[in-house]
Amino acid sequence: MSDERSRTVDRGRSGSTGDVSGSEFDIETGVDERDVDAASGGLRSRVGSRASQLFSPRYFVAALLLTAGGLFAANALVPLPLSGLVGVFVATFAFGLVASESRYAEATIAGGAVVGASVLLDYLVVSVLGGFGLPLVAIGALAGGAVAALGTYFGRDLRAGLTRDI
Repeated sequence: MSDERSRTVDRGRSGSTGDVSGSEFDIETGVDERDVDAASGGLRSRVGSRASQLFSPRYFVAALLLTAGGLFAANALVPLPLSGLVGVFVATFAFGLVASESRYAEATIAGGAVVGASVLLDYLVVSVLGGFGLPLVAIGALAGGAVAALGTYFGRDLRAGLTRDI
């Protein structure tokens, strides 16, 4: 009797061919063990999957490095106040051209963070002591995010135009 209770039976999905799907069905409880495993991690795996579709840390680090490099290169070549934004645009344009998926969030946050940090470091004394330093940093971060989003958009648009059939 105890042997019968602990026994599991392989259940096939296509009864006529005799294929065994590998799932285990417990006779005593009437529960498929794979269904229990899928249900226990189901919500977590769906939320994790959706979160990785919206924001990927790997793409964010790539966008952050590209925008920082673009900002540095543009400021080193042409030391004008708005040349850093041109460098961010070019870097995120390349990011949008190369990225196979739509990654606007990563590029926008990276552009805002890089330009905001650059403005903060450029005007550090004014930011700490003066009254208009932090609003200036916020304006720089918003401008950097907007320029990064536009660069990514135009890069993706060019990619779509180059890869589409005529």
